[in-house]
Amino acid sequence: MTERMTVGNHVSHNARRFPDKVALIDPISRITYALLERRSNQIANALSALGIQHGDRVAILSESCIDWVGVYIGIVKLGAIAVPLNYRLGAQEITATVDDSDSKCLFVSSAFASKFRNAISTLSQIHMEDLNQRLAGVSDLRPSMIVATDDVNVILYTGGTTGRAKGVMLTHGNLFWNSLDEIIDTHMCEDDNTLLATPLHHSAALNCWLLPHLYLGATATLLTKYSAEAMLKMIERERVTNAFTPPSMARDLFTHPIARSTDLSSFRRWYIGGGILPRQDRDAIHALIPGVKIYYQYGLTEAGPIVTVLKEEDYEKAPNSIGRAFINLEVRIQNPMGEVLPSNSVGEIALRGPTVMKGYHKQTQATADVLSADGWLRTGDLGSMDEHGFIIFHDRLKDMIKTGGINVYSQEVEQVLAKHPAIREVGVIGLPSQEWDEEVTAVVVVHDGAEIVASEIVAFGRERLSGFQVPKRVIFLAYEEMPINYSGKILKKELRKMLVEQVAREEGK
Repeated sequence: MTERMTVGNHVSHNARRFPDKVALIDPISRITYALLERRSNQIANALSALGIQHGDRVAILSESCIDWVGVYIGIVKLGAIAVPLNYRLGAQEITATVDDSDSKCLFVSSAFASKFRNAISTLSQIHMEDLNQRLAGVSDLRPSMIVATDDVNVILYTGGTTGRAKGVMLTHGNLFWNSLDEIIDTHMCEDDNTLLATPLHHSAALNCWLLPHLYLGATATLLTKYSAEAMLKMIERERVTNAFTPPSMARDLFTHPIARSTDLSSFRRWYIGGGILPRQDRDAIHALIPGVKIYYQYGLTEAGPIVTVLKEEDYEKAPNSIGRAFINLEVRIQNPMGEVLPSNSVGEIALRGPTVMKGYHKQTQATADVLSADGWLRTGDLGSMDEHGFIIFHDRLKDMIKTGGINVYSQEVEQVLAKHPAIREVGVIGLPSQEWDEEVTAVVVVHDGAEIVASEIVAFGRERLSGFQVPKRVIFLAYEEMPINYSGKILKKELRKMLVEQVAREEGK
């Protein structure tokens, strides 16, 4: 059973079950399970010939494509550890990640090999474009390496927006149980064709949607580069059944000019997470695709990553929640001493289960800071849980605003302001204030063609929020100016820094 739980064996098993079934599609090609099995075996054997052994780290620096998946599967079949690199980072961050990971080899696309030449110069490199040539004559028989459930499968770097990036070590077992959670609680099946529009170096795309489909023998369709138009056309072309998007990307899709002229009738499940999804956005999604079910999810890489889901049928029971815990996870709300708080009390969200990371790579103290001896993971997120198990997300601990001696949870304010029909994106931060310590500030992007002034937003908030929560300042930005990362999250650290500098310049005039 333990061998069955390893990622490489999922592909081998489905190559026997469904040899001619399409496993992967990208914009220019497709591959069956039988061919994916042989390709990944060749990659594993080629790495072995280069001296890569069980437990060695092998990095990947490439856009999403079929060969990215083949390389990843080949690495983990050998018992080595995959280290996907975020190609959206700068050279300094790439250098730090490469150095921290102790990777011995790098699979890299030519464009990134040129862009990050100095950052990756210490690694032995295999260019993705040269794979066919490198694999010519290499055996396509699966290597006889024993891979255990508790072996590390992947190191995913996270936290670079709040400090030094940490390498999250996830085992084959962690990923197996994460796949089961998604399959059971979001009703995945072998007939699915899931579109992966976010990069594979991100835990959601890799762990929550690619790996469950490789386990089931379903199909995954990859976008090399996201655009709303490309995604809509790919759904129509490949009869895609489901996909994940952050809320900002969902708004790109349902407001796009071709959305209503594109055949989206195959689409059955829309996974959304990483930001606020107000009711009017849900209504717009249902209007665009009648009958589609929305699964609103919350997670973090250290958790495998998925933690909770608000299912379509549960929405009206707790519309402002992030749902309930997945089937194989325990979630509780605790105080700083780790004591469980009563229902509806605000505290830190903590969780325990078989998906929780093994730890941070080479960071023993950082691991101990978030992972207790009995397996409870501290998330650094504030929340509350009602009597029915629904969890309300309040804020990141680091994003909580202290104004006039009172704590303001930025997400609570954002959830209210996001309901205004003119607002497309909103981030609430605290800016320095002599009078208030921090001043509740709403940073707003309006929908194209909408007109609204700051006083209207303040008035809208005053009708729905407590006085201390109402923004004292409103700043408007163009969508392109709002710092939003590839997973759809507003980067509040960057936003705060940008606006502190802007306000200082204005006040200095």
